Amino acid sequence: MLTSRSSLLLLVVVGILAAALLLPPIPGYSAEGRQTGMVLLALTVGLWLTWEWVLFTIRARMVVRQLKVERAVRDEQGPVESLWAGRSFSVDVIVHLPEGLPLSHLILTDQLPFGVELVAMPGPHASLATEDQVRSGDEVTRPAGMAPRWQGSLEAGQTARWTYRIGCQELGRVRFEGISVQLADLCGLFYRATFLGAPADYRVFPPLTDIRGKTAKLKRHNLLPPPGVHRFRRPGSGSELLDLRDYRPGDPPKTIAWKISARRDRLISKDFESEVPVRCTLFVDTSNSVRVGPPGENTLARLVEIATNVAQANAGARDLTGLCLFDEKNLTPIRPARGGRHLAQLLNRLTDAAALAPSTGQVSAGALLPLAYSFAGEVYPELLRPEVNRMPWWLPWVFPRPVYSRARPRLLDYLEAGQPFYWLALAAAMVFGLYLLLTEETRVGFFSLLGILVIACVCLALLGHLFGGHQRVRWRKRMAAILSVQYHLAPGGLAALLEDDERFSLHLQRFLADHHVPYTLPLYDDSGKYLFVAPEKVEVLARGLLRAVGRGRDNELFVLLADLLELSDELEPLLRAVKVALARHHQVMVICPWPAGVAWQGSRHADSQRPEQGRGRLSLDLRATGAKHGSFLQKLTTERFHQAFRRLQRAFARLGVPVICARDSEPARLVIERMNRLRPLGWKR
Repeated sequence: MLTSRSSLLLLVVVGILAAALLLPPIPGYSAEGRQTGMVLLALTVGLWLTWEWVLFTIRARMVVRQLKVERAVRDEQGPVESLWAGRSFSVDVIVHLPEGLPLSHLILTDQLPFGVELVAMPGPHASLATEDQVRSGDEVTRPAGMAPRWQGSLEAGQTARWTYRIGCQELGRVRFEGISVQLADLCGLFYRATFLGAPADYRVFPPLTDIRGKTAKLKRHNLLPPPGVHRFRRPGSGSELLDLRDYRPGDPPKTIAWKISARRDRLISKDFESEVPVRCTLFVDTSNSVRVGPPGENTLARLVEIATNVAQANAGARDLTGLCLFDEKNLTPIRPARGGRHLAQLLNRLTDAAALAPSTGQVSAGALLPLAYSFAGEVYPELLRPEVNRMPWWLPWVFPRPVYSRARPRLLDYLEAGQPFYWLALAAAMVFGLYLLLTEETRVGFFSLLGILVIACVCLALLGHLFGGHQRVRWRKRMAAILSVQYHLAPGGLAALLEDDERFSLHLQRFLADHHVPYTLPLYDDSGKYLFVAPEKVEVLARGLLRAVGRGRDNELFVLLADLLELSDELEPLLRAVKVALARHHQVMVICPWPAGVAWQGSRHADSQRPEQGRGRLSLDLRATGAKHGSFLQKLTTERFHQAFRRLQRAFARLGVPVICARDSEPARLVIERMNRLRPLGWKR
């Protein structure tokens, strides 16, 4: 790419050549000598400029591709593979040039992931690294500072290294895309910007919880209980006496109560209680209804935080914890277990679930296309080069998109499909106008004909602008090619993305979500229906609960963390599954998230599970507009959600199942208390 300096120099060279060839001779000077000198000067500067352009092109196209990028994220103890919310980490970036021509001047910038903030470090910060910086061997280093960038020159065998610190505030995932490279020559004549892809994904776990104060309050000694066991009042092989009965043939002799048998003059056997582990299975809702909102601040993040708190507390008490992630279609179960490896697996699954983004096929692809195309141009510039991915500018005009490929064709779509006929009509009008102009009998003047043609061109341009422009058509074709390569679509994947709006929209959402690019989606369709209700998840949750009951043990705790506020009329399959679980001597708890920004009015109806905290009214977390209609809509919304929560409580209260509102971290404490009641040290006989 030419800079303004090189463009000005090129204009000077062309001006010198034009002056040498067109200017009249000056009296007293030889015309041939003056022309020869000016031509030689212009050719010399032009050849030098061409040589510099060839060298810069070789460096930009071939040498830059040989750069090797390494990135390491560290904390106070060394390199880490995962991050934790609420903490800061140091990022070390190393770029090595193994061989090739030297790069005279370049700026390397590490692209920060979305959701990550730069953290200031104490001490003086250098603005940018230059050639005067400290060199150690073959390394070019710069001190740690705020800017995640490096500037200087690199020769073969040298390494550029810089360090900066980042802070993660929300749980989920972060993705480092790579290094942005800006290359220029020392004279400032040429410039090129490219991108070195070095993708790296890191999980951001929630903060570790402290389980002190969450153990059983009736603990009688300081010794730890057996590894997560509690008594179950059925005959088994435990150590606690359950009942006495008459001896039956086949009973082992060690179970005979000899003293009681001697007093009763017959053999009496002892039955012992059964000891089974304390098991807790968490059903976490990951449907689109809980994904709506900023990543890390939506309802799904709140549910994941509660689940991680319960899992960590159970691991500290050596209880068994299972997990089942469900959405509108699929189930992802993990059987209850204990141990550090199992806890790490649970945290990994929950963290991956917290990073999920909502998706819907009813969003317009035109709303997401500019964002996806601009991001692809920054991260995948090599896939957008004209020699690799090209769309002729004239193709949409000659062969427009057919009407049958549109989901809901409109009148303008039919008009747009007839563009080739408009061009033919315009060409016929021009030919007819020239014929009238060249014919001697016609009285049409030249300026009148020219005015008619100008008006026709303006009308055609306005009509093309009304159709939406063909730039988006070119963007769509080039973006469809990138998506077909990224997701390994079939040979007809490019044509399918060009023809099918819904599939193209879903792949755009997947592309943005995989790269953690925030985007907005409409909440309602054209008819005013909410797009993210997801009633299908109730059937999926019921099927997962029945599967867990069928594969589980006796007396387990099933915690349903699901958004069921607006599904009170769709709960019949789930209620049947809960009845089956209760009939098998299991316990069930329902934790329903509360919408952010809606006031919680504590009352005996709305918070029967926590009467000590239900006497008050939390203030609205909404932006007050000062308008009466805004306050009225807020009151209607608040009352609607409270009525939905009361209906949900009544539906499960008939079965004796508590429903807890998850507006803070309090539900995790209630689940842990329920687990404590199942342990032997918390029981009173």
